[in-house]
Amino acid sequence: MKQKLFTYVMMAAGVSTFVACSNDDDTPDYSVKPYTVPATYNFNNASYTVSSQRVKMAIELDGYLKLANAGATTVPLDQAKVTNMFNNTGNPFADASLNTSGKNLREVTSDADHFKSYADSVLLYNTGTAAAPGIGGFVPRGANKIIVGPRGLEYGQSFVKGIMGGLYFKEAVRILTSVKGMAARDTAAAQKLWDEAFGYLAVPADYDTSKTYPNTDPNRPLLWGGYLAERGKSIQAGGIIFGAFLKGRAAIGGYDTQVRDGQVDIILAKWEQLAAAAALNYVTAPTASSAIGNYGSQLHALSEGQGFIASLKYRPANSKLTAANYAALAAIINKDFYVLLNQPGFTDLVTAQTILKTTYGL
Repeated sequence: MKQKLFTYVMMAAGVSTFVACSNDDDTPDYSVKPYTVPATYNFNNASYTVSSQRVKMAIELDGYLKLANAGATTVPLDQAKVTNMFNNTGNPFADASLNTSGKNLREVTSDADHFKSYADSVLLYNTGTAAAPGIGGFVPRGANKIIVGPRGLEYGQSFVKGIMGGLYFKEAVRILTSVKGMAARDTAAAQKLWDEAFGYLAVPADYDTSKTYPNTDPNRPLLWGGYLAERGKSIQAGGIIFGAFLKGRAAIGGYDTQVRDGQVDIILAKWEQLAAAAALNYVTAPTASSAIGNYGSQLHALSEGQGFIASLKYRPANSKLTAANYAALAAIINKDFYVLLNQPGFTDLVTAQTILKTTYGL
């Protein structure tokens, strides 16, 4: 009896030992392996269709709202079309693939109702009334015009810049921050998320910082991608952000979480600095001697500045911008623009400039 029991125990131990050895042999090795950082975002399994579709939706809606700015006469817009474009209902887009995408702007935009109200306000004040302090309407701007509210805010600019912050930048921050919490073995999931964030930057896969992209180029940078050159050249935003996206994506495939996480920090810090650089330009331009008295240019610039400052609300947790300084910026840029433009020495705008310069090294 003892011999039989001993044999049974040894057989069980043998099976146990065999299984354990088999598991050890089959365990994947997630240690860092060699990888190459490419020059373009043409990774074999890269896909960012969803984010690209949402960028194209905003481009079409922005283009429709801008019809109101054309020429000196009133160009009527359709409220139902604006709402349908925001919600992607009723097949509103010229690009048929957007209508059938199953995606829309509202579903992932923070403060969606707030930004939608900006788009609606373009129609509200597109009446042919000349704007003045306390009266919404049109303000001449060159051969065209802008549509502003009673406090001088150009709602079309506030809408599109608001979407850039409350959707694209906010989603990039959320997505890339979540990638930092993923294990090396979560390769496919991390790559998918990384690609989605890259799509919100809205640059071509072969983005070239030395190239001037014509408006006729269907693969030209859009929205944030366009501002990489327009307002980000002095801080090398284009090359730094694009390069970090390439390096981080390659690092995911090489199980290199340390490098991956470092690229997340680089992307988000530089993207935030890009928003700040744009904001700085637009709170500075109206104070130039050549702009004084030209409400069309001044109100347009301040409205862009308002949108970029609003983007900073969605900054990453490790941002250099303190809550107090963000509150100060928001309080300034949400004042009546006519008041800001008529302050002796542009006191508030100079304060905003100082906060942006000192915080972001601009």
